[in-house]
Amino acid sequence: MPPRTAGRVTRLIVSGGPLRPGVLVVPKDAARHAWVARVRPGERLEVLNLQGAVASAVLVGWQQGACVVEIGEVERERGEPPGPLVLALGVLHTEAFSWAVEKATELGATAIQPVLCARVQRRDHRARGARWQRIAAAAVAQCGRSRCPEVLQPRPLAEVCSAAVGTRWFADFEPEGERVVQGDTAAGATVLVGPEGGFTADEVQRVRAAGFSGLWLGPRTLRAETAALAALVLAQQRLGWLGAADHPSAARPRKAGVG
Repeated sequence: MPPRTAGRVTRLIVSGGPLRPGVLVVPKDAARHAWVARVRPGERLEVLNLQGAVASAVLVGWQQGACVVEIGEVERERGEPPGPLVLALGVLHTEAFSWAVEKATELGATAIQPVLCARVQRRDHRARGARWQRIAAAAVAQCGRSRCPEVLQPRPLAEVCSAAVGTRWFADFEPEGERVVQGDTAAGATVLVGPEGGFTADEVQRVRAAGFSGLWLGPRTLRAETAALAALVLAQQRLGWLGAADHPSAARPRKAGVG
C-alpha cells in the first residue's frame, strides 16, 4: 500500500454504540475509508459514533477488509454548538439543497428542516430525506464534529413556524425591516430561509407574525443555499457562539471514558 499524504486525519464512522478505550474492530463498510486513505498500522485516526463521541485511535491491523484499532482518549461534544441551531430551508429542487445540507452540517446546524412553501415545486420530497441524511453524516466525518444533525421530514411553513425553537430569525433582504435581536445563548435558534425566489409577501407577514425577526444579509441577491449559510453564521455571531474564548467547548478537555 503506498504511503498516504501526511497531515490528514482519517475519520471513521461507527454508529450505534458507545466508544470506549480499548480494542475495536471496525466493520468492513466503515473501514473502507481508512483503506482508501492508505492508513497503515501504527498510524493515528479518529472514530466517531455520531452521537457525541470522538475517539483518538491507532490502527493495529487489517482483518479481511475490517480494521482493528486501539482507542485511547474519547472526547465528548467536540465541535457542537452550546444549544439548538435549526436551519429551516425552503426545499430546493436541484442538488443545491444537498449542498446546503453538507455545508450547514459543517457550520454546526443541529437539525435541518426542509420547508414547503408557495415557491417550492410541488412534488414528493420525502424520498430525498435518506440521501440528505447520508450527506450530513459524511460532512460530520469531514469537519470533525461529534454529532450528526437530523434531517427532518419536509413540513409546511405554518407548521415549521409553530414548532420553531429558541430565538427566531429569518433571512431578510429588506434592511429597513430588520430589528437587531440578540439571541438567547442557551435556548439556541431557528434560522428560516426561503426557497428559490424567496417567500411571498403573505408568507413574510406570516413569518413575522410567528415571532421571527429579520437577519439582513446585505445588498446583493443571494441564492437560497448561499443565504442559508450566511444566515447560520450571522445567527451564531448574534448568539455569541463564534468568539473562541467564550465558546463553551474552548476549554473542554479531552476525556478518556465511554462516549
